Amino acid sequence: MEGSDSRLNALLLEEFAAPDADLRRNSRPGRALRAGKRTVEPRPRRANSRRGLTDPARHSYQPVESVRRALEILRSLNHLKIGSVSDLHRVTGFPKPTIIRMLETLIVDGYVARDNLCGGYRVTRKARELNSGYAGISMVIDAARPWVLELTERLKWPIAIGVPDDDAIALQFWTGVISPHAHASTVLGRRPNLLTSAMGRAYLSFCDEAERERCIRRMRLDPKIRLGEQDEQQFRQLLKRVQRDGYALREPRTWPYCTTTIATPIRSDGAVVALATISFFTNAIAKRDVMQRAVKPLIETCAKIEQSIEVIRSSAAIA
Repeated sequence: MEGSDSRLNALLLEEFAAPDADLRRNSRPGRALRAGKRTVEPRPRRANSRRGLTDPARHSYQPVESVRRALEILRSLNHLKIGSVSDLHRVTGFPKPTIIRMLETLIVDGYVARDNLCGGYRVTRKARELNSGYAGISMVIDAARPWVLELTERLKWPIAIGVPDDDAIALQFWTGVISPHAHASTVLGRRPNLLTSAMGRAYLSFCDEAERERCIRRMRLDPKIRLGEQDEQQFRQLLKRVQRDGYALREPRTWPYCTTTIATPIRSDGAVVALATISFFTNAIAKRDVMQRAVKPLIETCAKIEQSIEVIRSSAAIA
């Protein structure tokens, strides 16, 4: 790294102040359309829309009823633990011939087994595969979605959520499609590094010591990074400041230069499960307002996300 990082926050915050004209110049026009004297609000978007505030519950096509019934049979059998055709008929109300066809299909695919010693049908271990993806980022997105949408609607700046992925952070969720001030068409799929990105710095500051040392050792050996002894000492001091302050800033000498990104951790059971960021044009928020208008709301939102994660996990444990 060039120079001393001890002045990182000060150098960045000095550039925050700017007139409202700059904000307007860097902003997108409003989404409402005017027709005469009436303001026409945008219509709700379907689930696969890239524009507007999408509703994941809205569907683009009529549902396939046979698929819905098969899922209901699997869900009901999972709750019953062991169930007969009569048990499933009582619970779902489906005709018994339909239940038998659905069970036979699930048996062929390996999700259900007929076990006469148990007195009926039961789900198999393969059914656990349906939950493997949800235990990670999908659960975090479910917990975070309402809170980050509310924050974006309130502050107008885009919020992103990423998860640790080997030597980088994988961006998996972004509210830029509903932000009037998003600086890019999308950031999904990008992988900010651990050294200069806000998410990477927040992760290394709040992950456990063994993981932090493993990541720093890898950066030390990476010829692209060239983390020298002095640079490493400065970087470790920066991580201590992030731990103390509760948030991290992106290195201001990295692209995109016109924006600032602030990151905070999302934790569960003491471990960092994801990172959240808020990005805004550097000249859009005055230096004296950064903590109140960006940092504090993001930290409060992450606390709400953490509470929602615990509620989801508790509900899953009870079920």
